[in-house]
Amino acid sequence: MLARTERLDASRLDRAFEALHTTSPAGTIMASMDAARALLQRDGERLLSVTIDAVAEARDALRRVPGVVVLEGPIVDAAKLTVSIAGTGAHGVEVESDLMAAGVPVEMADRDTIVAICTLADDASTLRRYTAALTEAIERRRGAPRPVTTAAGWIVSPQQQVAPRDAFFGPVETVAFGDAIGRVSAELVALYPPGVPVLAPGELVTEQTLTALTEAAADGIRVAYAADPGLATLQVLK
Repeated sequence: MLARTERLDASRLDRAFEALHTTSPAGTIMASMDAARALLQRDGERLLSVTIDAVAEARDALRRVPGVVVLEGPIVDAAKLTVSIAGTGAHGVEVESDLMAAGVPVEMADRDTIVAICTLADDASTLRRYTAALTEAIERRRGAPRPVTTAAGWIVSPQQQVAPRDAFFGPVETVAFGDAIGRVSAELVALYPPGVPVLAPGELVTEQTLTALTEAAADGIRVAYAADPGLATLQVLK
């Protein structure tokens, strides 16, 4: 995006862009959707059966790794492989780095959870490769078991003080992160994963909010949308 920043507030433009831009695919990629639909109509049952069987085999293998808990049940997506590794003591962000280095990136990882989404391109061979790489990474990073920590986006209770639009377009100032307690946020701050906002425009900045963000960032979780991803400062209403 090109902007004449001498004519507008570059910081506000950045906040607007982060709030409104999309990660949706380009039109040329969207054009392939009909071909994908046709493939599923013709061969979907056969292809999905191969993937689902391979995921089931991978779940069985991971269930045997000490400390690993495999998410399963009737409402769990049969093509999604989610495990909790808190019981192994390994750090999920570090394990994810090992997986990427091994050429098997996953959908998401935080300190305690690894999520792999399997596709029609996956079969027993690709899932065995993933299972082996994940097991190896866990063993390399194994430590003292710990309790599972809930993502900050789920535990912080938002306290809306001002309408989001009014906060977003209102007069703002930048303050030190620790000094923002008791002020009203003018920006959106989320942790990725899971991408759920911990703080939104118009919400009261509380000590719980800042603590949750600080601890997650220290744990290697990416801070998204914030004007200062390093969390040294925060934009609040004047």
